[in-house]
Amino acid sequence: MMRLKLTVFCIMIFLLLICNSTFSQVRLPQLIRDSMVLQRDSKIKIWGWAAKGEKVSIRFNNKNFKATIGTDGKWSVLLSPMKAGGPYTMNITASNTITLKDILIGDVWFCSGQSNMVHQMNIHDVTYAKDIEEANYPQIRHFWIPTLANLQGPQADLPTGYWKSAVGEDVRPFSAVAYFFARKLYEKYHIPIGLINASVGGTPIESWTSEDGLKEFSAMQATIQKNKDTAYLNSINRNVTTNPGRSQQKDLGQTGEKKWFEIAYTPPVGGWKTINIPGYWEDQGIKDLNGVVWYRKEIDIPASMTGKPAKVFLGKIGRAHV
Repeated sequence: MMRLKLTVFCIMIFLLLICNSTFSQVRLPQLIRDSMVLQRDSKIKIWGWAAKGEKVSIRFNNKNFKATIGTDGKWSVLLSPMKAGGPYTMNITASNTITLKDILIGDVWFCSGQSNMVHQMNIHDVTYAKDIEEANYPQIRHFWIPTLANLQGPQADLPTGYWKSAVGEDVRPFSAVAYFFARKLYEKYHIPIGLINASVGGTPIESWTSEDGLKEFSAMQATIQKNKDTAYLNSINRNVTTNPGRSQQKDLGQTGEKKWFEIAYTPPVGGWKTINIPGYWEDQGIKDLNGVVWYRKEIDIPASMTGKPAKVFLGKIGRAHV
C-alpha cells in the first residue's frame, strides 16, 4: 500500500512539472509563424507570451536579440531593419525552442474593407479561372483574418491563421483585389509581398472604429457599454434560441408532396410571378423579404448537344448568406 501511495504521489509531481513547463513555454501569436512576410527597411516587432521572469532569446539573420517577460506574461523585441530578401529562419528560445522557417522580408499590406475587398478568388473562379490555374508566385503571401467579434474589447490573438503562397489552389482564398494588386507590384519590383486580409462584407464603419475613436458619440458609447454587459448579451442569445422567428420557418418548396425542383412538379396557374434576370426582386413585386425565393426556367437544348457534357453558370446572388 505504501508503494502504491508513493507511486501515485510521484505521478502527481510529474504531472505538475509537465503542466508548469507547458504554461511557462514561450508562445507566439498566430500571425508570427512559418512563411510569414516581414516589412523591409523598418524595425520589426516580434512578440509573444511566456512565464513571468523568463528570458527569451531570438536569433535571426545572424543576429541575437533578447527580451524579458513582463509581469503580464508578455514579451516583445524589435529586430533591426533589413533589406528585401529571404528565405530566412528564426529561432526563438526560452524553456523551449520554436523554429520558424521560410521567412521573407518585403512589403506588407493591410487589406481591409467590406465585400469589394473580401471577395475571394474562389468566388470568381469562372472569371479568373486562367489566373487561378497559372498562379505561381511563391513570394506573394496572404494571411486571412477569420471573421469573429469580441464585444468585451480587443483580442490578444486569433483562433487560427496561416500564411499561404499564391501558388496553385492556395491562391483561391486570396482576396481578388489584393491578389491582383500584389501581382502587379511583384511583377514590377520583384519584392516579396505580404497581404494581411482583414475584411468583412456588409460591416458598418463603426465596427472598424476603436472605442476611443467613438468617445465623442454618446449614442455609440451607450451601445458599447451595453454590449459589454454579459447579462444583456445572454438575454439576447436566449431570445434568439427560444424565438428564432422566420429563420426557422420551413421552406414551402421543400415540404410539399412534390418538391419544387422536381421535373414532375407543375406550378399552379398564376401562382408564380415572371421576373427579369439580372434584376432585384424588390423592384419586381417582392418587397421587404429576407428569405427564400425559387426561380424556375425552361431551357431548350439543341439536339446536337445530346450526350455531350455541359455546364450551367448561374450569376452571383446579391446579399446571399449561406
